[in-house]
Amino acid sequence: MRTQLLMAGLAVRQGSDTLARAHYEVSLAAAIELGLAVFIASGLNGLGCVAAAQGQYTWSALLWGAAENWPVSDSVAIPRAISERMRASARNHLGQAAFTQALEKGRAMTPAQALAAHEAQQSENASRVAKKHAVAYPDGLTTREVEVLRLVAGGLTDAQVAEHLVISQRTVNAHLTSIYQKIHVSSRGAATRYALEHRLV
Repeated sequence: MRTQLLMAGLAVRQGSDTLARAHYEVSLAAAIELGLAVFIASGLNGLGCVAAAQGQYTWSALLWGAAENWPVSDSVAIPRAISERMRASARNHLGQAAFTQALEKGRAMTPAQALAAHEAQQSENASRVAKKHAVAYPDGLTTREVEVLRLVAGGLTDAQVAEHLVISQRTVNAHLTSIYQKIHVSSRGAATRYALEHRLV
């Protein structure tokens, strides 16, 4: 574990954030599992610096906040100059108020929670982006159903639609059944007319 932390610190000095992050995550998970307090703080602080270098400023502040609850081992600590530079970067990007708030939130977290906070944040961000970019189609049609409808309206057979979308003909038929029910039609011609009227093609 000590070796992993030393290797992570070396990777940070060499500017290899991806390698450093991998070493920190492995060593930190092991330190948490074994309850090795001095390595926990060093791992949290180091990973916080890597997160800041990768532009994940909120996560970095959460990690640093969580690290404040644990004693630090100077033998595996990230160099002070790098740590201060990364903290300043995070503070500048987040603003003082948000940075302080994230630090305080991190102080209330266990090391495992701080480590997992990145995944939760990524999931939340992905959900927000998906909602922002989600297109609302009429009558509750899904994106895939609109793809199928467009191809059918373009004159493709079920087999051609299946080949184009790299799905089975059975799946195409299931999509068509769902489409017909949602838009209240019973033929390809009526579905094509619907697609034209609703500007889906």
